[in-house]
Amino acid sequence: MKVKIVLRGALAKYFNGEKERVVEVPDGCSAEEALKLSGIDWTKIDNFGFVAINGMRVMISDKLKDGDELKAYSKISGG
Repeated sequence: MKVKIVLRGALAKYFNGEKERVVEVPDGCSAEEALKLSGIDWTKIDNFGFVAINGMRVMISDKLKDGDELKAYSKISGG
């Protein structure tokens, strides 16, 4: 199945400056697995924040469906 992965904030550098990619992943793939298949090991990124599927914040273990959009956000800091 195909899903669109969008990297927000500082995470875009992991796609060489591109903000999004469409990737082929196995049926029943989790958000975590999709990120890893696209070359992103979120556990090794200090400023990794959270993920959303089709605009809804979800757990990294949530499953994707064909055509979903997975967005990964970096932590936001400020004051």
